[in-house]
Amino acid sequence: MRSISFPKSVLAAALGCMVLSGCGARNAATEQLPVGSAVSATTAPDAPTIDGDPETRFLALMTRVTQNCAPDAPGVSGSDGVPRPEDLPGYEGEVTPGYGPGETPPGVPNAEGDIPVPLEDPAPPTPAPTPTLDSTGRTPVDEVPLTGVEECSGGEHAQRVGEAFGNTETAGYQVMQTKLAGLDYPAARIHRMPDRAGAPRARLDLRVMGSHLALEVTGTTNGVLVEAFGAPETEDVKVTDVRRVPQPEPRTS
Repeated sequence: MRSISFPKSVLAAALGCMVLSGCGARNAATEQLPVGSAVSATTAPDAPTIDGDPETRFLALMTRVTQNCAPDAPGVSGSDGVPRPEDLPGYEGEVTPGYGPGETPPGVPNAEGDIPVPLEDPAPPTPAPTPTLDSTGRTPVDEVPLTGVEECSGGEHAQRVGEAFGNTETAGYQVMQTKLAGLDYPAARIHRMPDRAGAPRARLDLRVMGSHLALEVTGTTNGVLVEAFGAPETEDVKVTDVRRVPQPEPRTS
């Protein structure tokens, strides 16, 4: 369980809406919106405003975005309104049994009383490589793939943040942090990163309930560059530990 917790009543309501009903959401595969397109549904003027705890407001924001990106109601890909396994956090593909079709699983006696053995012996364990520490003394980890719903949610958040910063240059990290906090991203989820080509940079930890979503926000001369990426769901991995595929340097002049 992650170290940041939510009120149980809010968490239960969000989970029930996100997982069981889909809440009238659209199809993530066909209606993703790029940054700079029409204003997202998550920024609608009539969207409810929740005062109080920053994490509660953040959870409400995440719920609205997920509702907008969850699979459609009955009739989409035969799902009958139930999210596909590959769209759920933590999905790692189907497990292939180590025995042939129609055969008894290893360790279970068959009709003759014999105990079959696996078709293939498991490979010997590979020694773990020696961890390489970065300048902060932590071990970098590679980014992980995002599910379909997470990719759509990342696009929604990227559009929302990009529109909020507009077309003006971000003066520095403190300005960026204050602006992000005002968008209902709690300060505890905003992490400073080394500047890129002199431009301020931050990462947002949007992981909730086993998801992988994170954002990287980099200042530019005409707003910000926002990129969604996947971070391992484990609690001991910080979004600042994630080693991403090298990105082009943004223009600062």
